[in-house]
Order: sequence, then structure tokens, then C-alpha cells
Amino acid sequence: MLYKLLKLARPSVLLLSLTLLLIILSTVSGLVSPWVIRYSIDNFILTGRENLLGMAALAIIGFSLLQIVFNFGARYLAEYVGQNSLFRLRNTMYRHLNQLSFSFFDGAGTGDIMSRLTVDTNILNNFFGFALVNIAANLMTITGIVAVMFYWDWQLGLAFLLITPAIAHGILTYARKVHPAYSRIYKQLGKMSSTLEESLMGITLVKLTGSEEHELNKFKKQNKEYLSTTLGVLKISALWQPYVQFLTALATAVALWSGGRAVIEGRVSQGVLVGFITYMGMLVRPIRMSGRMVGIVTQSAAAGKRILEVLDWESDIKDAPDAYSLPPVEGRVSYEGVDFSYDGKNQILKDINFTIEPGQTIALVGPTGTGKTTLVHLLTRFYDPEKGRILIDGHDIKKVTLESLRKQIGVVLQDAFIFNTSIRENIAYGKPSASSAEIERAAKLAQIHDYISTLPMGYETLVGTRGMTLSGGERQRLAVARVILTDPKLLILDEATSELDAQTEGALHTALQEVVKNRTVFIIAHRLWTVQNADKILVLSRGRVVESGSHKELLGSGGMYDKFYNHFLQNKNFPRDDNYWEGGQV
Repeated sequence: MLYKLLKLARPSVLLLSLTLLLIILSTVSGLVSPWVIRYSIDNFILTGRENLLGMAALAIIGFSLLQIVFNFGARYLAEYVGQNSLFRLRNTMYRHLNQLSFSFFDGAGTGDIMSRLTVDTNILNNFFGFALVNIAANLMTITGIVAVMFYWDWQLGLAFLLITPAIAHGILTYARKVHPAYSRIYKQLGKMSSTLEESLMGITLVKLTGSEEHELNKFKKQNKEYLSTTLGVLKISALWQPYVQFLTALATAVALWSGGRAVIEGRVSQGVLVGFITYMGMLVRPIRMSGRMVGIVTQSAAAGKRILEVLDWESDIKDAPDAYSLPPVEGRVSYEGVDFSYDGKNQILKDINFTIEPGQTIALVGPTGTGKTTLVHLLTRFYDPEKGRILIDGHDIKKVTLESLRKQIGVVLQDAFIFNTSIRENIAYGKPSASSAEIERAAKLAQIHDYISTLPMGYETLVGTRGMTLSGGERQRLAVARVILTDPKLLILDEATSELDAQTEGALHTALQEVVKNRTVFIIAHRLWTVQNADKILVLSRGRVVESGSHKELLGSGGMYDKFYNHFLQNKNFPRDDNYWEGGQV
């Protein structure tokens, strides 16, 4: 798994090689001091050559300084390589997320996705920048020390090997226990992030319904589970250090016992014994660090698994291998035998057939849940139909590139999304190169220019997260202005005026009469007068088109639309919650 991540992160081979060279030089520099100590005891101290001890001391200081320099270079380069690798990995992941289809986001929590993109990638920084250097340095240090020990005296070298099985057993046991625990930690962190994100995004509803305590208890539960899992890992980790200290103390005791006997027997020198015990002391850190490295690698593996789950997710909506760019369209749209289901079981749309000519306006009406919004989402390829095809000017939309398709379609949704930036940038989001005159013209057509002019900073006014400083109607008008600016030949208005008051909606409706000229327009609306001027009205029921025609053609037919219209005239008010449609009265 970590190898896959390394391939994705594409670290520089040259810098990695240089880092490895510096680690080798740092390790060698660190291993010299006990050798100097051994030589000094045997050749200077025991022979009374006091004048040479200064050279030995300077040698130890010099090699220690070299070790510091090489170690600094290795760690800095490793961090540099690691940060750049994560920079590329985050970009890869973000690009992949943007390319995924809506089916992925339908089942994924925003907080969990954010956790994978930020928290999990930051965890990998410990692996790329810290663990790789220390693993390499520790392995080289242990290998070097064991090699020197056996070179000096193979019998003394066996003193270290006696504890090797116990060390290996401890590391494997540690890894086996903490790996599933870390997986649970990051899964729980994703859940907690999703709960927090959902609560904060719905803070208005939370406060209006007095549900603060309920949300707090929900968060407390998630937080408690996270704490419990984390403490379990800490308990396992806390046992590692004393375990290693005992093993190294045991190895030192064996070395002292066997080495002392060897000195007494004259088999090794006193300098060898002191140097040997010094090396044993040097083994404590890399062995103890091995436990931490196991923890970091295990954490990184758990985080890496969550990242790869996203990167391995294949989008079910993507360009065909031979996809071509959709040329500028006139706006003729045809649905031919279109069926669609979100789960493969429950049909949302069944055998949809209709054609709309360039410049015409088509209105979609019917009960909630009958597939009106789904129908227009198929046109933008948010989803693909299970059966049938959709054509624009004779081009099958599955055969053209997604970018060229969506560039020619403007969509205004009921829940207009506004970015946490200025009004100008929000309007120009689909066309960043737009001039001030173009932006103001779009705002005027959307009936929001006068409001913007009253603000102290005008078009440079910041609107807050999701446009929280604006009313629902103001957010919708901004969204309308954004679409007008892109000048699409195909326009979709999905409840685009649902948040407007009657006066503003009337003004916007007048403006839209100019906007929709020479465009093919799809309208989903709950107010009758917004659809009765459409060239064609489609009445949907249970996923099927049950009636089709103009407002005049459908009146007097005795069908659903006719009954609905008569009900409207009698009550002078359109049932915006769809109760009339759904109550069986039509």
C-alpha cells in the first residue's frame, strides 16, 4: 500500500539517492566514536601515552560534528522530498475528487472526504519525511554495530543476537495490535468530522429548533469513541519503551558478563570491552525508535488505505475513449427511450421521449419525486441513463467530452451555492475573464444590481460562507447572474425563483423573458404563471411523461394539468408544497 502511495507521490530519485548517501555518511560518522574509544584505551591510556589523548578527543568531536552535519542534511532533504511528494499527492487526490461522478458524493460524507484530503495526507508526512529517514538510519546503525561486534569478537557479538528474537517478536506483536486500532481511529475521525460538518452547516436549523443539546450529545458520543480508540493505541505504545529498555539492559548485562570473562582470560582487550558496551548503549535508541517507526508506518498504512479507497474509485461518468468536443450548439434536444434508476432497482424515469427545438422553452411539472430534476441532471451528465440516449443537435452526449458539454449548459438550482468570496467573483465564477461592464449587465438582468449598489463595497463585498450574509432570494439572483454571464445556449432553471418575493420574482420574470430569447430552456417551477408561457409543458407522474403540449393545448383536456389549473383558479394560490399533486386530487 505504501509502495503504491510512493509511486503516486513520485518522489525525486536523485534527491532520495542523495538522502540515502547522507544517511550512510551520518551512520558511519556515528559508529567511529566507540572505535576511537577502544583504540585510545588499548594504545594510549594503558600504555601511558597521555599526549595522544587530545587527538583522540578531537577525533571524537570531529566525527560527532560530521554526524550532525550529515544528519541535518539527510533530515532536511527527506522533509523536502516528503513535503513535495505530499504536495503532488494532494493535487492528485483533489483532481481525482473533482473528476468523480455524483454517485460517489451521494454516498460519501463531506467531513469524511475532508478528513481524507487533509488529516490523512498530513499523517503520511510522518512517513515520507520522518519515518523513511529513521528506518534507513536505524537499519544501518544496527547492521553496522552488529558487523563491528562480530569483527571484534564473534562470541561477544552473539550477546546481541540473543535478544534479536525477542525484539522481532515485540515489533511484530506491536504492529499486529496497533494496525487495526489505527484503522479504527481514522474511520472514527472521519465520522466525527462528518457529524461536526453537518451540525455547523445546519446551525440555523439547530438554533431554530433548540437542538443544541441534541447535537452536543451526538458529537460527544463520536468524540468519546475516538478517545477510547486512541487511548487503546496509547496503552499499547506505552508498553513498548520499557520492554525495549529491559531487553537492552539484559543484552548489556550478558555482554558485560561474557566480555568481562573474556578480558580476564586475556581473549579480548579492555578497550574492546568498553567499546562493545558503548555500542550496546548506542543500540538502545534505534531499537526503541523501531517501535515508533512501526507506529508511524502503521498509521500511514491506515491513512494510505483511506486515500487509496478514494483514488481507486472509478467514476461512472467519464469521457469515452473517442470522445470529441461538442461544437457550438443551436439547442435542439431529444430524449429517446430514456430509463433511469439510482440504485438499479427503483425506476425514477421510464421511457422518456420528447424533442425540444432550438429556442423553445419546455416546462416540467408534476409531483415531488416524479423525476423532474433527475431528467435535467441527465442532460448535464450528472448521471447517465440506464437505457436510451440523449441528443443535442444530433450529437449523443455520451460521445462528446464532459467539459465541452457542460460549458454550453447553464444551470440555476433551487439551492444556489455561493462561494465565500466577493460578489464580483461569485458572478464571474463561470467566466473569470469577464469585464466589469459584463458583470454589471448580468446583475441588472438578474435584478440584483440595485441591491449591490447599496452596499458600502459594492461588487467587492464579501458574502461569507455559502453566502450567509445574503437572503435566499439574493443568493438565487446571484446564481442567475452567474449563469447569464456565461451566455449558454441551453439553460436549466430548477426552482430558480422559489426564494423570491412576488415583486422581485415578477421583475426577474420580465428580465428572464429577454434572457431566454434564442436559448433552449428547461424550467422546473411550482408557480403556474412561470410555466404557462412555455412552448411545451411535460407533465410527469411516476417517472413517466403522461401529458405533453402547450398551456392552451392541455387546458380542457381533462387531464392532470387541466385539473391542476382549475384548482389553481379556484384557490388563487399554487400549492407549492405539491400536496395537491400528491393528494390524489388530480
